[in-house]
Amino acid sequence: MTKRKIGAVCGTALLVGAAVAVVVASLNRRQPLPPPEVPVAALPAEVRVKAVEKRDAHVDDTKTEAASAAVAIVCGADEATADRYEARNDALRSIARRRDLEKADIAALMAYLRSKDDAMRVERVAALKNDVMNLLRSQEPPPKGLAETLMGMFEGDSSTHNSPTHPHPSVVLDYYIQHLGAMLDELDEKGRLRVRAVLAKAAKRTKQPYAGTALYSLAEDARATPAQDKELKGLALTLCKPGVNPAARIAAIQLSGERGYADALPVLRETLSAPSRDAVLDTVCIGSIGLLGNADDIALIERFKGDSRRSAAVEAAIRRINERAD
Repeated sequence: MTKRKIGAVCGTALLVGAAVAVVVASLNRRQPLPPPEVPVAALPAEVRVKAVEKRDAHVDDTKTEAASAAVAIVCGADEATADRYEARNDALRSIARRRDLEKADIAALMAYLRSKDDAMRVERVAALKNDVMNLLRSQEPPPKGLAETLMGMFEGDSSTHNSPTHPHPSVVLDYYIQHLGAMLDELDEKGRLRVRAVLAKAAKRTKQPYAGTALYSLAEDARATPAQDKELKGLALTLCKPGVNPAARIAAIQLSGERGYADALPVLRETLSAPSRDAVLDTVCIGSIGLLGNADDIALIERFKGDSRRSAAVEAAIRRINERAD
């Protein structure tokens, strides 16, 4: 099947300013509207979920043995390198073009994805597991059970689903969600529906930054039905509200603008009218009001015209509103 590129951004759940991009934006939205011409904010994981490349390759026994040794290092089985990201990443890079890993090596990599403990820092674990998923998805044929493995990360103790005590760190889960979203169009109908159900659960975990990632992953489903599009809208409007994780909220506000969800306007107006200020949140709200609002909103957003961090968003939003009025 055709593999898709999807883009996203890696890091932590910190909002690092108006110059970084909201994750999970991708190619070919199902109902595209022009995106706001404004900077937006970072979700917690940098996405290097990439389109997998198919190649014909013949591998001899020596290369097979070398690959197995590399897999052991990648998975942290080598005590000498278990806490060294560079060594484990180099081992992964040495087999990154392999499309015919042995079943035992695939099983070891799948087990590593399920593992909760690692000697490295969590952000490095997340980056390494992301590349492991890229490698697994590039196998010919793709390994059975990969989607089930990723979905299983969300199906543990229900008491942890909206809690920071989930056994897998949120930045790791964010990567898993991104890959599940990338796999939606590669699965049969039964598999697609199962993945959608997990993504919807993740989008409902309003206190987690990856809720926004799940929202955008659902938006990328090329086979979504009208009922599923309605579900997406409901999830987006919920995540736009105050009290939601800031990164997830920003993603939802941006998606609402892109998808034309005018029902989000009251929350956006209230946010810009509130006494507390956040430059990134303001910028995204202004951008989406530019896509959804009307001439009555110009006075509200013009209040921010003199702020260098928001002025570009204000100008773009006013231009969009005026263009629709003409």
